[in-house]
Amino acid sequence: MTRPGKVIFITGTDTDVGKTVLSLLVMRALAGRDAVYLKPVQTGCVDPDADSDPAFLHRHLPGGLPAGMKPAECIHSLRPLPKAPLFAGSPVDFENLVDFIAGHAARHDTVVVEGAGGVLVPITADTTMLDLALATRSSILVAGRAGLGTINHTRLTFEAIAARGADCLGGVLLDPVDAVPETDRTENCKAIEVFSGKRIHGVIGRIHNLRQPEPRHLDCVLRLLAPFKD
Repeated sequence: MTRPGKVIFITGTDTDVGKTVLSLLVMRALAGRDAVYLKPVQTGCVDPDADSDPAFLHRHLPGGLPAGMKPAECIHSLRPLPKAPLFAGSPVDFENLVDFIAGHAARHDTVVVEGAGGVLVPITADTTMLDLALATRSSILVAGRAGLGTINHTRLTFEAIAARGADCLGGVLLDPVDAVPETDRTENCKAIEVFSGKRIHGVIGRIHNLRQPEPRHLDCVLRLLAPFKD
């Protein structure tokens, strides 16, 4: 069993909202710390060392993934094709997933876990990504879109997390092509915070060089990670 706050579980309000980019920035912000990255369930991938989310981080982190890990070693369950629900294919052993995360947490100060999709994505016929976060006593960080629709989706995600009593670090919104006007970004952040009571730490816009993100891209991540650096 891990201690509370040992595992940062990055989830999304939907698929393709920017969880992997946010994971990359979190790992950059934890540089020099004893932190590792895991993608316990990876879908839509044939070659984990080439086309997985861990492979993306490996290419863009200076020096590659920490602790000498290869991308395939960050993954427990690999699905060549996207599966929703995941249990529609070969079964996933939920307890083994928990042990996979807990084992790394026992050896490292911080474990950054990137979930698959949102918190209510099923892993087995009776467990979800939220169950996995709870079983590993994770602090959940929510990645959401910066534009239209994000208020509803982000609030629903926060409500699902709160209903189960899970620890939540708040959220970060992403706007990878800078398509959302600044006024809309600000209004969306404020509305989510007012109605959910959860902090939106900032909006991450276009990153021109993922290997060298500008300080402004890391500022909101550094703030939300302050408790993990004590």
